[in-house]
Amino acid sequence: MGITLISHLFGRCRADSTARPGGGRRPHAVVVAFEKELGTGMAATPLFSALRRARPDMTVTLAGSALMAEIAAGNPYVDRIHILPSPYRTPLRSVIAARRAVPADAGSYDWLITTVAARRYGLGLVAAVIPARRRSGLGAAEALALYDAPLTYDWSISTQANNLRALRPLGITLPEEPGHVPEPEIYFAPDLPGTVDGLLRAEGIDPSRPIAVLAPQTSGGQPTDWFPDRFAELADLLAERRGLQPVFVGTAAGAELIDGIRGRMRGPAASLAGRTGITALGALFAGADLAVCLDSGAMHVARATRVPLVVVASGWQAPHHWLPLGVPTCRIVSAAGDWCGGCSERHCPDRSCMKRIAPDDVLAAADGLLLNFPPAAAARAARIAACTGTSTS
Repeated sequence: MGITLISHLFGRCRADSTARPGGGRRPHAVVVAFEKELGTGMAATPLFSALRRARPDMTVTLAGSALMAEIAAGNPYVDRIHILPSPYRTPLRSVIAARRAVPADAGSYDWLITTVAARRYGLGLVAAVIPARRRSGLGAAEALALYDAPLTYDWSISTQANNLRALRPLGITLPEEPGHVPEPEIYFAPDLPGTVDGLLRAEGIDPSRPIAVLAPQTSGGQPTDWFPDRFAELADLLAERRGLQPVFVGTAAGAELIDGIRGRMRGPAASLAGRTGITALGALFAGADLAVCLDSGAMHVARATRVPLVVVASGWQAPHHWLPLGVPTCRIVSAAGDWCGGCSERHCPDRSCMKRIAPDDVLAAADGLLLNFPPAAAARAARIAACTGTSTS
């Protein structure tokens, strides 16, 4: 069933474009985001703060996936959240749920904004039935006729920048150059760091002493993984030479990988695999002194907390799409040279770019960061305060 037909069957009517937006009430925008991966979900978060900072009087609603709801649960720039069924497997259920969710927001929205996920057909169906005076963002080809400001993905800029382009029709223009585009954001409850400290103590880690968090698990879709023996060597070097306590993180499915790495180490290391949700992972990164990640969802959570971060990167995609280029608190270790592109097929026959990255290379990048951002209780407290909206005084 086509997007246009669905929109008519469910009575999607655009409000009179000549009417004053909002009709005297606060303007109200809805961001429709059905991101399925942590990385793409984090890339959508700058939309919320950009909307509110540009229009402090605007109400902001998120409608989308359970993953996006988890990411945005503590976000101070999001006023309302509607979790909808996935449009990829059950498009009709999602369409009905989206249509029913609208009355809770007392009428149609002034702006409907879709993210990069809308390039998939199913999300276009959902966005088509949500009443809105104006629509902007990315969308499937079949849906773009319904937009006032349709966009196609610009492969010359990052995913964050592509999302933020949807705000231009609202008069909000933000930088698109690496190092200047707004970074992902994560927020969590003020008591969550204390809970995470309890998990660390139970694993023999002293939260008051310097900690390095290592995330060796990939997102699963691309061959961005490094090698277990090299992660083991790196963790030992960080402990023996830099006095950092190694803590590994990942999903429950990654626990076996992490246990294998710990089994190769000379010294001890903790594992919180499967024991931290997204916000708890953010609290762990914010309270650490160094993070080492692959090009993965965990990397985007780490960069959102502004913890000193080393990214061990493959050549699977052009670096500007996902990597934190030009970010002072981040260092990227890559031996890919020119973007190889072969890994975009999800299988690299020799993984030569990752083989050329040694533990000493990552240690050197970490040293550069720690020289500029040395471990300090005040720095940890400042990162936690920024993610909780509390004061450090």
